[in-house]
Amino acid sequence: MKRLLFPVILLLAACGSPAEEHRGTPATEITHAKGFTLETFDGYTVARVRDPWDTTRTLHTYVLVPKDEPIPEVLPSGDLVRTPVERAAVASGVHCTLLEAIGCGDAVCAVCQPEYISHRFVKDGIEAGTVADIGSPSQINVEKLIDSDAELIVMSPFEGISYGAVEKTGIAVIECASYMETEPLGQTEWLKFHAAFYDRLPQADSLFRQIEARYNAVRDTASAATARPKVLAERRAGQVWYVPGGNSYAANLYRDAGTTYPWSDDNSTGSLALGFEQVVDRAGDADVWLIRYYDPASDLTYGDLKNEYSLYELFKPFKNREIFTCNTAVIPYYETAIVNPDKVLSDIVKIAHPEMLCDTPFHYYGPMADIAK
Repeated sequence: MKRLLFPVILLLAACGSPAEEHRGTPATEITHAKGFTLETFDGYTVARVRDPWDTTRTLHTYVLVPKDEPIPEVLPSGDLVRTPVERAAVASGVHCTLLEAIGCGDAVCAVCQPEYISHRFVKDGIEAGTVADIGSPSQINVEKLIDSDAELIVMSPFEGISYGAVEKTGIAVIECASYMETEPLGQTEWLKFHAAFYDRLPQADSLFRQIEARYNAVRDTASAATARPKVLAERRAGQVWYVPGGNSYAANLYRDAGTTYPWSDDNSTGSLALGFEQVVDRAGDADVWLIRYYDPASDLTYGDLKNEYSLYELFKPFKNREIFTCNTAVIPYYETAIVNPDKVLSDIVKIAHPEMLCDTPFHYYGPMADIAK
């Protein structure tokens, strides 16, 4: 019966219009993120997600009404969510990280592809049967999702995506576009977006201020460096070398780490698909080289890299043994970096400016070995 009533509530939320004519009070200060807004009104909060592919449009609107309060007679259009949410399905480990960070990990009742999630509380929940495995984000097992009693499901949106059968369940689809933010602290600030659904905004604000202060301290340290070493990123995938665009998350990290990025004159926020010759031309003389890869079996070595493609030896950081790697099969970079931008930045500063942060350990990256251990 609960699932039959929920779509009716959503319809009621879509019927209002006068409330849309007024602007509310900011629920919190948003200083870095560009992809969402939070506004409070009398009796409810409105969370809006901007369309990352057309920033003049709103991708999704959520109307958050406290569970212990009556639903206002007039509401703006949007998906109604009663707060605080107590049971949530999530599509990725990143969402688990954000919820755990604000103290809401115990709300997770279902996940997609738990084999790719490193969080202990998820693994324990799967084993105990308290967290459901609902398949992959592109093929969610709707029956298991419904059986989990999730009040919402957090998804990462992609352009033109349709949630099909999931939307028909009446379970609110929360589109979290944090990965589209180009500023490292912008991605982290999505803590506040999630917190609004769980009545945890004060905790999220406090946590974000701490992370921001640590990040700025590392950035300020790097700004004192006199040299600006050139940094090369990633390696070939088949015949194409994908490097971060000049206005991407990674490129902005390189900027804040006090480095020179060969493609900083590019305005792309995603990746650039380049040929080997193009990369050699701009970055053959790079001072350091950063590579992320996934290999559960072994760590990447200089020997592996040479065997993969012998022309890698042309690069200065290969010759000088200045390649640093992050094996994401072992280190949960993609899951946890969103709440640790200061640690990622610290690694890059240590690599580019070895005279700095000498007493700070590496967190994600480390020197690549010559041969396998």
